[in-house]
Amino acid sequence: MDSNKRYWLWFSMAFSPGNDRIWELLSPYNDIVSAYENISTGEPDFLNEKEKKSAETTHIEQCDSIIEYCENKGYNIITFEDVDYPPALKNIYNPPAVLFCMGNIECLKDNPCISCVGTRKAADYSKRVTEKICGELAARGFTIVSGFALGLDSAAHRSALTSGGTTCAVLACGLDVDYPKENASAKRIIANHGVVITEYFPGKKPDRFCFHIRNRIISGLSFGTIIAEASEGSGSLITANHAAEQGRTVFCVPPADIFDKRYAGVIKYLRDGAIPIFSHLDILYEYYTAESGFSAGYGFEWPELSGEEVPVRNIRTKNKKKQEKTIPPKAECTLEPDLDEEILNELSDEQRSIVTCLKEKGGLLPDEIAEFICVDSMKTLALLTELEIIGVAELGQDKKFRLCRA
Repeated sequence: MDSNKRYWLWFSMAFSPGNDRIWELLSPYNDIVSAYENISTGEPDFLNEKEKKSAETTHIEQCDSIIEYCENKGYNIITFEDVDYPPALKNIYNPPAVLFCMGNIECLKDNPCISCVGTRKAADYSKRVTEKICGELAARGFTIVSGFALGLDSAAHRSALTSGGTTCAVLACGLDVDYPKENASAKRIIANHGVVITEYFPGKKPDRFCFHIRNRIISGLSFGTIIAEASEGSGSLITANHAAEQGRTVFCVPPADIFDKRYAGVIKYLRDGAIPIFSHLDILYEYYTAESGFSAGYGFEWPELSGEEVPVRNIRTKNKKKQEKTIPPKAECTLEPDLDEEILNELSDEQRSIVTCLKEKGGLLPDEIAEFICVDSMKTLALLTELEIIGVAELGQDKKFRLCRA
């Protein structure tokens, strides 16, 4: 597959990194070489005028020069069809066609990844919480993913390194561009204890669009994204939006002050259903007790616990005794036959689509339901909660939703 790198690079160079149009152009062809041989002529009717010009003026020899440059600099080029391509990233909309990397990209395959993003000018409270939670997760075998910016991104990377763990920096520029300048020396350190990646070609300097496009990679590599501090217009919320659209979990650190505008973005996501976290144990809860199946097909096992007792959140059980270690069985709810049709007629179209899905598929996880009905995961959770309240659906101990028996 190494011989195909030049063709993948050609598509990324001709049509720009992060452009979802690349996948539309590739779809009619069986392999990358056939796609290149047809599209590089600029003749296909489905190319617009700008694309035709770009195809005709981008030469494969330019890609050979990029490969040689990266070899001399010690950079690795990973294409979408390479075995080293991070599997979690393949399962998002518009995955990068090409990744340039420094370090050991295996840490994105061998370990579960958690991303952490936040503001550049963070409060001391947010820094302390970020360092504590990311450090604990890194010490337990999670790879901490962030955007290499100043502030909370740097705190996340730093805490992972000081805990002896691995971290991944996702750049919005070329690997050889020192941005931000204050973090120039940290790039090599991260590469020695993790990996630095980007979809941008060497020499590419960042602009505001690069950051927006880059953020889908941060969330796409991860099974959950932590928002530590974000104002209403923060770029961190773009990453959170990507995470929700990709069916990944959004975690939020509760604000130090609900009246402080620096936390307005966090409050918005908490209202929309993001999971509040008070320590790393809240994240372990999601992945060890929710049985969400996130590790299936990704080739890694969740790290072993180190003596912690993972907290159990059971908001539906009142007056729960402290000494209880397990959630008591939940009684099955029923729908009266004469009320069944009446209730169903009152449902919205989206609620009715969930009912149809559960009738056909049986018990399903929220993310599976979201995928079947083509609705984002946050909205799906809200719809499921509504169905629970009116007695149409129920959540089982296996964390799967089912229809109540009529």
